[in-house]
Amino acid sequence: MENYIFRARKMTWVAAVFCFFLSAMATAQERSALRSTAEVETQFKQGVDFFNAGRYEEALAVCDGLLQGEAKHQRVAAALYMRARSAYQLGRYETARAALDDLERDFPKSNYMQHGQALLGMIAFQKEEYLEAAVEFLLVIETGRNVTLRSQAMEWLRVVLDDYLPLNDLRRLRKSYAGPKGTPYVVLALARDEMASGIRESGEKLIDDFLRANPDTPLRAELEELRKTGGEPLVKAVRVGIVLPLSGIDADAGVGVYNGIKYAQLTSGTNNGGPAIEFVVRDSESSLLNALKVTQELLDDPAVVAIIGEVDNAATTAAAALANAKGVPFLAPVATENGIGALGENVFQLNADRERKSRALAEYAYKFLNARTFVTIAPQDDYGQQMADAFSAAIDSLGGEIFAQKWYYGEPQDLGRSFKAIRAAAFRRAHKDSLQLKLFPAGAASKIMDAEEVNIPVTNLNAIFMPLHQEDIRLVAGQRAYFNLQSAIIGGEYWYLPDLEKNRELQRYVDGAIFASDYFIDVENERYKQFRNDFRTRMGTTPEKWELLGYDAANLLFKAIQQGGRKRSQLRETLAKIDNFVGMKGEIALNNPAQVNSKVNILQIRGAQIVKLR
Repeated sequence: MENYIFRARKMTWVAAVFCFFLSAMATAQERSALRSTAEVETQFKQGVDFFNAGRYEEALAVCDGLLQGEAKHQRVAAALYMRARSAYQLGRYETARAALDDLERDFPKSNYMQHGQALLGMIAFQKEEYLEAAVEFLLVIETGRNVTLRSQAMEWLRVVLDDYLPLNDLRRLRKSYAGPKGTPYVVLALARDEMASGIRESGEKLIDDFLRANPDTPLRAELEELRKTGGEPLVKAVRVGIVLPLSGIDADAGVGVYNGIKYAQLTSGTNNGGPAIEFVVRDSESSLLNALKVTQELLDDPAVVAIIGEVDNAATTAAAALANAKGVPFLAPVATENGIGALGENVFQLNADRERKSRALAEYAYKFLNARTFVTIAPQDDYGQQMADAFSAAIDSLGGEIFAQKWYYGEPQDLGRSFKAIRAAAFRRAHKDSLQLKLFPAGAASKIMDAEEVNIPVTNLNAIFMPLHQEDIRLVAGQRAYFNLQSAIIGGEYWYLPDLEKNRELQRYVDGAIFASDYFIDVENERYKQFRNDFRTRMGTTPEKWELLGYDAANLLFKAIQQGGRKRSQLRETLAKIDNFVGMKGEIALNNPAQVNSKVNILQIRGAQIVKLR
């Protein structure tokens, strides 16, 4: 094995304050040899802005433009480094390595060289080349001139040595590596592993020999303590990132989810027979851009094995895509948008997406309500479109008929034209039926084609699917009753209406409605009552939807960690096998190709109560 210390590129990297670093740093050699041009500076600044906004593809394109042909300007070294950083963020690790190789070859004295060594370590870590990663971090410790950077490299090195390198690799590293600053960390890790593996005499001798030769080592106390305790297995806390909107417009939801996570840690996280869980919490401030920034901070920490987040669908999608590119499992406790689970093998959507909810509702209506004829009315937005389209596709595949689809924009104050069109479509269909006279009250035959006669009920429509936002339900359900559509009501997730007992008028319009939901609270269930009472005592508030979603997400992750998922890849494999996890909000099953919860609660409104059908 080659001696890694002699093949060092001698680069270092600081992840923080990247925009200021790139803009300000240039070597004296570069400044004297190259002349600044406004065009290059403008283009480079644009690339930096793209990078800091999380627009890595565009940042990479700017770097490629700056490096075209035989580029000779004052920003070539910076562009090479930014190209490496942008490619790294996109998961294009070989492209990043190639850019750093070019930087070393063409600018051996550039200050950027110091900031590439740690990046090489992170690249090796992401590619699961853990011995190589350890070497790169050791070289940062030996050659880095920045105290903060060396401290960060020591933390990353410890993660790799303690959690990722097997005993044989530690021995190889000890034999080939001779750097005075990093060697104590290798000796500590190797001695611990040997003693924990039953080779106590070898571990003790390693410590004794090292302390004899290096009496002033900064790790002396740790080494002496290790020799005294006899190498008990190292049980480190597992670090989990949390990205939630703890301030801003979505703070109520974010704080609720976080309270559920904290409660889970208090009651389960330290009593599950596994390692302690350390949460690293970041506030996205209800901002998509900030969600990306804080997610990237967490992903740059090799000790973070998973991330839980976000609340907003768009922020969840963006953060999950970043995590997936870095091979870090990402648990989405709230999002229901279609396609999030499809971002990659590291993304787990703990709620059923809209497509699955709509399909479950269609199957229930067709099989259990014996419904065959349907209409839909939905808001013309992403939510309404996804729900209505998935429901219609499922009904078509089952053999049912959607004979009218209606959409609305904004607040649905007056949907008279839409409901009249639905009535007309129902009457036309009835008129074609040879038994159409049996569908209407006696004496109504002369009026069956008059859709304006709302006193004549429409009875040949089996069900109306209305995936509405909660604030629209009262308005639309009231108009549906006025236009006398005698059909089953099927709704979406937002039909889980609070305080129904206080609103008798709304009860009249929605009674009997069947809908899908990610969570269900049975207030009479003994398990829930114990949970609610203890939550109130410990957290000082009553748990509701958001708290339940956070609680279940944390407990599911604890279960996966307890089953041996302490590394990112192990955790991903364990999460992908989760089947029938019984949470407080309902069941969770992720063992499907999409890694989206396949369990859906089918509920019904009965008076002021909500009951579970299946």
